[in-house]
Amino acid sequence: MKKTIILLAIFFSATTFAQNAADTTKPWKTSGMFGVNLNQSSFTNWSAGGENSYAVTAIGKFFADYTKNNFSINNSVNLKYGLQKNESYDNARKSEDLIELISQFNQKFSEHWSAAAQLNFTSQFANGYNYPDDSTVVSKFLAPGYLNFAPGLLYKPVDYFSILISPATVRGIFVTDQGLADVGAYGVDKADTLADGSIDKGTGKKAKIKVGAFAEFYFKKEVAKNINLESRLNLFYNYLNDNNIPDGTMPLDFNWQTFLNLKINDWLSTNVFVHMVYMPGDVFIDREVLAGDKLPAPNDKMQILETFGVGLAYNF
Repeated sequence: MKKTIILLAIFFSATTFAQNAADTTKPWKTSGMFGVNLNQSSFTNWSAGGENSYAVTAIGKFFADYTKNNFSINNSVNLKYGLQKNESYDNARKSEDLIELISQFNQKFSEHWSAAAQLNFTSQFANGYNYPDDSTVVSKFLAPGYLNFAPGLLYKPVDYFSILISPATVRGIFVTDQGLADVGAYGVDKADTLADGSIDKGTGKKAKIKVGAFAEFYFKKEVAKNINLESRLNLFYNYLNDNNIPDGTMPLDFNWQTFLNLKINDWLSTNVFVHMVYMPGDVFIDREVLAGDKLPAPNDKMQILETFGVGLAYNF
């Protein structure tokens, strides 16, 4: 309940800010959408089989852009939270969870080039579990949390596409849960290993700083009438030595989010969200790993999340 209140408060605050900015400050341009997707399946005496289920996902995307002369600020807030319930398990399970705040400052010095600096924060609202085990917490707010500061150059040949290049980006990884930090979850340095092979609990680092090269490719456009496409691809190459990355593996983090929204009318929309992540310093986490019964194994696979929804939406 507490997480739901926080989610609604952020949505309300962002919407209020957007409306006030649009009314009082001419250099500001604001836009966004808030939606709730509903999915439900029901089977009664259905010979082919099936399982009753429902899913609810709340989506919020807010933009506030400031431009005056050759200086501009681009702010965006991306929020997602979803729950899914099947008749085979007692409680609803989290299906989606994202908090992403991005601010980018640009000073234009030529037609297509700007000196730029981007600040990016990413985390989640609620605990995540290693389903079907619904008692082992594998993620929570600020576990992980990511904070990036990327100064560099912005190339923007058209209004709807840009490339940010930063040769010296600072990335902070935070895992505020000590149990997760001890196993090296999400790329932090794991706890020391004792003589008997077990881990020395409490010695895992809750934060890690990386320095590397960063590039972002960003596209946002109405590609057809009432069809909006937003896509953001981030690449980060770590310069520093990282013992969490297996030998022979390139220390390159890959993060690609694509959101396609089809506006049906003023209150209905269909959307598709695809999120692809590759982080070679990440590990698989389960009950045995957290208990110290086995060592964490590197998650060297591409992680993919895809959702499709139809529901109520308000665009402004």
